[in-house]
Amino acid sequence: MKLTSRSTVRVLSALVLSSLLLAGCGGGAAGGFTAVLPRIIVDVAADGTPSVGSINPMILTLAGMDPSQFKLDPATVKQLTDSNVQHIELLFRQDGLYWWVNAKSLIPLVWDDASFNNVTQLIPKFVQIDEAQKGALINVFLPAARRLEANIVVKLPLKAGASEVPLREMGGALPEAGKPTTAKLSAGLKVAFDAEGQPTALGGPIKDVTKAFGMAPNAVAIPKETVAQVVGAGIQHITIRTTPEGLKLWTNNQPLPTLRWSDDTLKSTAEVVAGLTMLPKGADKVVTAFLPFLNTVDANIVLKFPTNGAAEIPLP
Repeated sequence: MKLTSRSTVRVLSALVLSSLLLAGCGGGAAGGFTAVLPRIIVDVAADGTPSVGSINPMILTLAGMDPSQFKLDPATVKQLTDSNVQHIELLFRQDGLYWWVNAKSLIPLVWDDASFNNVTQLIPKFVQIDEAQKGALINVFLPAARRLEANIVVKLPLKAGASEVPLREMGGALPEAGKPTTAKLSAGLKVAFDAEGQPTALGGPIKDVTKAFGMAPNAVAIPKETVAQVVGAGIQHITIRTTPEGLKLWTNNQPLPTLRWSDDTLKSTAEVVAGLTMLPKGADKVVTAFLPFLNTVDANIVLKFPTNGAAEIPLP
């Protein structure tokens, strides 16, 4: 993806200016401010066409955006409708992204200053943008976006015969972190990828293991272009850990946002995912059996990539 059009820069600049003005009007605690925006309802038709109240798609065209790029795949809309997914709500706050499906809370993605800043530094390494846009994104747009509290609800067509599920009440309690629990299963694994994307673990190529289980030899390989991107970004390893509080991630020894779960969000997420018709046959039973108990698993997985002679960065 390459973002170089002048119109895109103008739109980003307008958004930043608007967010700063709104935030300034919003007041807030000492040392910072937050602007709480009105909830936005997006209605999606069966053919995937979205609409926001009386906003004319021509407005997007004048802003330099193609309205058709926001259209959803009709097949996906049908699958979600058949799964009785009536609405998906996103709440972007200074501390994270919260989401609900049919008012059931999913596992939120939360961050602090360090993990949010690390993500902002990674984005331009994986998305091709020019230097002017890079500076605006990292130094202005993303910091300003954290000062906004945005609430978006995507409403899908109602399934025939289904009863309408009311939206979540605004201002309600947000899901909290789970309480510490004793791990019932511990596991650790280090997987090293070469420049071609072929993985090695436990002293040998993983493709030999996958063949033994009747899987394709490259079932767990990754494209070499992806490896090149990761190496080019200076990432030597990615660490994934499950804890009672959530799924934690690091690139090198720098923390990324956390999927912060609890008994309640693990259970409700499992219910939502298991109800999706697009899942492979039998996957719903696997999701229901294992997802609610992830907070009892102590797993540490490290994905290692070529260093190309650079000094090794210690694991977190």
